[in-house]
Amino acid sequence: MASDTLRVGITCYPSVGGSGVLATSLGEDLAARGHDVHFIAYERPFRLPSDAPRLHFHPVAINEYELFRFPDYTLPLSVRMAEVSRDHRLDVLHVHGTDTTLLGHDAGYAPAIKHALTSSDAVTAVSESLKHETQRVLDFDGPIEVIHNFFAPRPPSRSPEVVRRELGLGDEVVVVHSSNLRHGKRVDLLLETAARVHPREAFKLLILAGEAFAPFAGDVRRLGLANRVIVREKVHAIEDYLQIADIGLYTSDAESFCLSILEAMCFGCPSVSTRVGGIPEVVEDNESALLVPAGDVAALAKALEALIHDEPRRHALGRAAQARARERFSAEVIVPRYEALYRRLCR
Repeated sequence: MASDTLRVGITCYPSVGGSGVLATSLGEDLAARGHDVHFIAYERPFRLPSDAPRLHFHPVAINEYELFRFPDYTLPLSVRMAEVSRDHRLDVLHVHGTDTTLLGHDAGYAPAIKHALTSSDAVTAVSESLKHETQRVLDFDGPIEVIHNFFAPRPPSRSPEVVRRELGLGDEVVVVHSSNLRHGKRVDLLLETAARVHPREAFKLLILAGEAFAPFAGDVRRLGLANRVIVREKVHAIEDYLQIADIGLYTSDAESFCLSILEAMCFGCPSVSTRVGGIPEVVEDNESALLVPAGDVAALAKALEALIHDEPRRHALGRAAQARARERFSAEVIVPRYEALYRRLCR
């Protein structure tokens, strides 16, 4: 290894979602700092540029053999990771993801996950909450270093006026929700919260969906939100929409960090959210966001309605959120911590 340059392999889930966004941003920033970064996944991470220097992508081929009832990804991925590590003499292999505790509740996965953690040279978590949950769920007693997520926004590709016109917006307050729509995100509570806000004409709910929104279309109609909800699926240029957002709304049952809240913070957008998991580490209640108990739709609606009708408070919370994002969760603050960890491992 050269004195300064690291050769880092990154394996992540490459689809639209927090892990893919964070892993891609980490790789881009490491490459900008002079390191060679190799991504290993079944497809190119959705925000990974194809022509950036020092960034490399190695696809994993998934074959369907009649011998197996279901296609297998773990074995081809493991083989590809070993090949890339050997061929490019990687110094560090960073396997990124935050679903360890979710899968850790599954008896079919828990032993393998615990073995992977125990066999790793280092384990990190994106929040103190995830660290403690990992220790509890997997009975893992090894060291875990907390390195929070970060977000490095790209310049929007379109002006706010063009985006608002595309969405058919007038002077309504824009409430944004971005997620992969998995069960834990509680999209049902999200829609119920929006349905309780009055007057409905004061806002529109913009949902940036990482997966298909069709399963929730019936709920939108049932709640009378057809003309209040705007959906955009699998958005890559999320900054185009965050620049026009006034309030974020998150109703999750559990979150290891909630990168979506941080993304909004970077654009001066405060959030109304459930007080779960790592979220209280990201924002401070009544200072940079409003936090309410999980599952409390009435409290969510009350907090959201209050911010919709109180523009000065909304802007004050947004300014505090943006400052907190810059001071605590920027690439300049977080990426050097990964560099330091990698160098300790190499020594």
